[in-house]
Amino acid sequence: MKGPSDDRRISLRINQSRTVRIRPAESQYPEEIRITLNVSWDGFYFATSMSHYFSGMIVYITQDFGSNDPATREEQGTVVRVNKLKEGRWGVAVHLDRDIWRNKIT
Repeated sequence: MKGPSDDRRISLRINQSRTVRIRPAESQYPEEIRITLNVSWDGFYFATSMSHYFSGMIVYITQDFGSNDPATREEQGTVVRVNKLKEGRWGVAVHLDRDIWRNKIT
């Protein structure tokens, strides 16, 4: 018998590849450009070989990095989970610090 789920997601995840630039707020950590494994309205998950990510880390995200869209902008996010993957890689979940009511499309 399964107990209650610890899944606190409020929006559906979809398997989608997007190019994102992840720039940690603390300058001693390098930025990187990665492809997402899945995305939602308020976050995304990616894999990396860099081990400097930790839960609570503030990062700045540029989605669809490399596109020439002038509307592309940097957003603040918070690392909410880091998973150890195979072959020395890490899975990192980022929550975008969006104001739901201000940005909600009606």
